[in-house]
Amino acid sequence: MIDGDLIDGEHRLWYDAPAPDWLAALPLGDGRLAAMMFGGVREQRIQLNHGSAWSGSPRSGDQDHSGQPETLAELREALAAGDHAAAEAAAVRLQDADSQSYLPFVDLFLEQDGLAEPLSYRRELELPTATHTELIETQDRPIQRAAFIAADPSVLVILVESGQPTDLRLRLETPLRLLGTRRESTMITADLQLPSDVDLRRDTISWDDDPTAALRAAVAVRWQHDGTDAESEDELRATGVRRCVIMITAATGHPGLAALAAGRTELGDLDSCRRDAVERLGRAVRLGADSLQASHREDFARQYDRVELSIGKAQQRGSELPTDRRLDRANADPRGPLTADPGLAELLFNYGRYLLISSSRPGGHPANLQGIWNDRLPAPWRSNYTININLQMNYWAAEAIGLTECLEPLYDLIDVLRVRGEKTAREKYGLPGWLAHHNTDGWGYSAMPGAAVGQPRWSMWPLGGLWLVRHLVERLNHRWDESFARERVWPALRGAAEFGLAWLGEAGDGTLGTAPSTSPENAFLIDGTAYGVGVSSTMDLTLISDTLRQLTRLAGRLGVDDDPVVAASEAALPRIPAPSIGRDGLIKEWLSDPEQAEPHHRHVSHLYFCYPGDHDNEDLADGVRASLDARGDESTGWSLAWKLALRARLGQADKVSDLLKLIFRDMSTDRGGQSGGLYPNLFAAHPPYQIDGNFGYLAGLLESLLHSHDGTLRLLPALPAELPDGSLTGIRARGGLTVSLNWAGGVLTEAQVTADADRTLDVTWPTGRTTLRLTRNTPTPIR
Repeated sequence: MIDGDLIDGEHRLWYDAPAPDWLAALPLGDGRLAAMMFGGVREQRIQLNHGSAWSGSPRSGDQDHSGQPETLAELREALAAGDHAAAEAAAVRLQDADSQSYLPFVDLFLEQDGLAEPLSYRRELELPTATHTELIETQDRPIQRAAFIAADPSVLVILVESGQPTDLRLRLETPLRLLGTRRESTMITADLQLPSDVDLRRDTISWDDDPTAALRAAVAVRWQHDGTDAESEDELRATGVRRCVIMITAATGHPGLAALAAGRTELGDLDSCRRDAVERLGRAVRLGADSLQASHREDFARQYDRVELSIGKAQQRGSELPTDRRLDRANADPRGPLTADPGLAELLFNYGRYLLISSSRPGGHPANLQGIWNDRLPAPWRSNYTININLQMNYWAAEAIGLTECLEPLYDLIDVLRVRGEKTAREKYGLPGWLAHHNTDGWGYSAMPGAAVGQPRWSMWPLGGLWLVRHLVERLNHRWDESFARERVWPALRGAAEFGLAWLGEAGDGTLGTAPSTSPENAFLIDGTAYGVGVSSTMDLTLISDTLRQLTRLAGRLGVDDDPVVAASEAALPRIPAPSIGRDGLIKEWLSDPEQAEPHHRHVSHLYFCYPGDHDNEDLADGVRASLDARGDESTGWSLAWKLALRARLGQADKVSDLLKLIFRDMSTDRGGQSGGLYPNLFAAHPPYQIDGNFGYLAGLLESLLHSHDGTLRLLPALPAELPDGSLTGIRARGGLTVSLNWAGGVLTEAQVTADADRTLDVTWPTGRTTLRLTRNTPTPIR
C-alpha cells in the first residue's frame, strides 16, 4: 500500500529528522482540507486546517455607513484646502470594523508505543504525487507511513505499516471551542464552535452562542487495522497492529462563496456538519485506500505534469542532501546559492506549483496570506486576503503554468465582492459600481478596515476591486472564451470601471484625478510630517485607466460599444494623467511629486503599470529602473518577488540575479521583519511566513524566461547568469500560445510554439528575431 519508490530530482523535499516546529513541517492540501505533517518516531503531529474555517459569519461585514458620504465630502474639502491633518482625521472616521480571520482547526496526534531508538529516519514530500512519506528503521522493525489528501471525497488518508506488532493511540486537540466528542466503534467525531470575532488589535477572541454569528464544524476520524481495539472514551486505541489505515475529514457550516454571491447566507448547523463529515468518511471507506491513492495520484498529476522546468546539470544539484541542509550549504557558498546549486531554482518552482494546486481548487476558497495552512490563533494579519498586492500575487503565474482551474476560487470571491461591494459603494460613498478596500475575508468583506484606529495610508484604499478584475482579463488574454467574457468578466469589469469613473474628480486643469488617494501603505512628507492621504497617486490613476482601457477593448470585442459606462470610459481616458518621471529621475508616486517619507518602502505600487500591467514602458524604463534602485533590493519576501518580476520585465538579468540571492536566503539568521528568505520547509518569509513570496517567485522566474505582454513573444529576455542551462515546456503565453524552449551556456538552442488559432506572431530572443505564421494546434519550431 505504501509505494517505496522515491521521487528523484527536483520534485522532492526530504529531511533526516522529524520537524522540530511548524516551519519545518510539510504541507498537504486539496483546496479544502489541509495538513501540516511533522513526522516523528513515537509521536507524529498532524496539524489540520479547513479552507472555509473563518471567524464570524456573513453578517460580520454589515456596517453602519450613516453620515459617511458627508465625511467623504469633508475629507475632500480638507485636501482641497491643503489641510492633510484634517484629511487624515476624516479618513480615520471613515474606517469600519476589521475583517475576519482564517483559523487553525484541529491537531491530530498519532502515538506508536514501544519503539526503540531509530537507527535511521527519513521523511519526504513527493511533489508529483502530493504524498508525505516516512521511512523509519529501529533495532527491531521497519516502519513506513504515508499520507495524502484525496480531493474526492476530501479525506486525509494515513497509511501505517510496521514490521512488528505495535500499539497505536490517536487523539485530537483543538484551539477552537470543543462542544463534544463521540466515539462509535472505530470512529471519533468532534463537534466544534468557531469564534464570532478575532480582534488582532486587542488580542481577544469572542465566542457567540447565536448560531447565526459564527460557524459550527465537525471533524471525523476513522481507522481500520489488523490489531485489537482497546476501550477509550474520546480517542482511538489499538494493540498488536501491523497495518493501519486512518482517514480524517472535516466540514464547516460555511455556505460557500458561490452561495454567498447568490445571496444564500444561511449557515449549516452542527448536525449537518457532522453528517457531511461522516458521509465523506463512509464514502472513503467504501472506495478503499488503494483506490483513493490511485485516483488521488491521477488527479494531482493531471495538473502538476502540465509544465516542466529543468535547471542546471545533474552533477550541479545538491538533492542528495536533506533540503534544509542543502539550503544552508548553498547559502554558505560565496558565489551565491544558485551558482552553488542551480537545482534549487527548479525545486522552488515545482514547489510553488504544488502549493497552488494544494491550496486553491474549484469550489473552495482562494489561497490566503498563508495559502491554506495556519496554526496560529490569532494568525499574522488574520491570514486573510490582503488585496493591495498579496492576493493578486498568489495568482500571477496561474495562467502561465496551466493552472486555470486554480483561479476559480478567486473568481468566486470576486463575485461575492461584486455583490457586497456594490452595497458598500452606495451606502458608504454614495457612488455606483462596486469596490473592495485594503483586505477582505472568507465572507467577502468590502468595507474599510481599521476600526477607527488604523493608519489611513493602508485603510483608505477603495480600488482593490479594480486590481482583482485584472485576473479576469488575464484569463481572456491567455485564452479567449466568449461565454466566460460575457457572463463573468463583463459584469465584474463594468462594475469596477463604473466605480473607478465615479471616484475620479475634476483636477482643475482639465485632467481627472482622485481625492482622497493613497499609494498603498506608503506616505509622503509635507513640512517634515508624514501623511498617507493625498491627491492622485500614480497607483490610483494607473489602475483606473487600466480598467477603463480593458473595458473599452472588451466592449469592442463583445459588440457592446454603446454601453454608457463604455462611453464614459472613452471620454475619461485621455484626461487621466499617465505615469511620469519626477524628482531625481524617479517615477512619481503621487502626481504632485512630494518628498518621500520612506524611500526604501516595501511597496512599489507606482510601478504597477510596468508589472503586472502591460503598458508601453519604453519612455519610462529609465525611471522605473531608477525607482527600483532607489527603493533598494532588501525587503520582505513578497516585495522581493515583485521586484524580481519588475527587473525581469525590464530585461535586467543582473538585477534578477541579485534578487534571487535574497529570495533563496535561509531564515536561520534573524535579519528583522523586512528581510525575506526561505524557512526549512521552503515556505517564503515575509517574515513571518506568507505564501505570496512562493507564488511571486513563480511569476518572477517565468518573466525572466519569457515575455508575452505586448503582443511579441520574447524568449530569455532576462536569463540570470546562475541558470545558464535549462529547458521549459508547456508554458502558456498570452495570445493563446503554448511555448517550449531549451537553452545552454546562456544561449537559446531550441524552441517551439503552438497557437490556439491561426495567427502571425513576432518572436525575439537575445540573438535573433523572426515572424511566424502559425496554424492552429500545430507545433512550429522557432528558428
